[in-house]
Amino acid sequence: MNLRHSLSITLSNSGLILKVLLYTTVLFLIVFALFTAITEPIIEALDSDVDLMEELEDDIAALFGIGSRRPGGSINEFLNKNADSLARAAVLYLLLFILLRFGVAFAIVPAGFYIYNKMSANFNCGFINATVSTGGKAALFALTYTALTVPTDILILAGCYFLATWLGGAVGIPGVAIALLILIALLALRLSLTARWIPEMISENLKFKDAAKAFFTRYDSAFVKEIYPSMLFLLIFAGGLTLATAVETLGIVPIVVLPAAFVAHAAISMTGYFNVMKRKYYIDERVIDPNERF
Repeated sequence: MNLRHSLSITLSNSGLILKVLLYTTVLFLIVFALFTAITEPIIEALDSDVDLMEELEDDIAALFGIGSRRPGGSINEFLNKNADSLARAAVLYLLLFILLRFGVAFAIVPAGFYIYNKMSANFNCGFINATVSTGGKAALFALTYTALTVPTDILILAGCYFLATWLGGAVGIPGVAIALLILIALLALRLSLTARWIPEMISENLKFKDAAKAFFTRYDSAFVKEIYPSMLFLLIFAGGLTLATAVETLGIVPIVVLPAAFVAHAAISMTGYFNVMKRKYYIDERVIDPNERF
């Protein structure tokens, strides 16, 4: 029920998907510009200190045991000479990644507010109005959510990487596939565990600190069970479709898939909350009564 209704809500809000697409495009352009500004000095230093073609030829010659390394700059010398600049760039890359996660997390709140108004009153409040109305809560949520989920996701990715390395060495490709399935399952669980925060804050009109307190002090197993299959499907479908179409469509399909998945995440979370709380909601003109399935 959650998945079917969430998909219906997502597809009926194509306007929101387009607005999220515009938002993410601007966000990624800003991040890309900052990434280029950080990377350009490193590329210039690398180009001036190291002849990459000679370095490659020397490595091939060393591999086959012919010739000898020519005098001049090497990768190791470049690393030693520019250690401070590279360390500074690494810190800036990390901050840039955190900024990107903050920007994405910020949009979760207005998207949820937009979906809530559509479900509760069949009212289109507009994404810009939703952003203005929830800006303060969205900023506080994004800060807290980023601080909570970035380390969690890194731990999940690192753990699954080492698991894939171990299983891959033990049983080959099937072991890597098992590690990938575990990764998807854990990411879906992480999304499910953090998904109640926004619907509860918006639906109950809670202040941020009250919503945060409720999130950190109360675990709702019924809500997690309600939305976990939908989150799992979302990750598998969106990830699979992105990988399958990235090359053939020159990245056009993934550009649309990612904002659609973002809206679907908001729809799954809000639908799950309405279902667990047994509150009626709209899908376009149709009224859904969660009590009818119990």
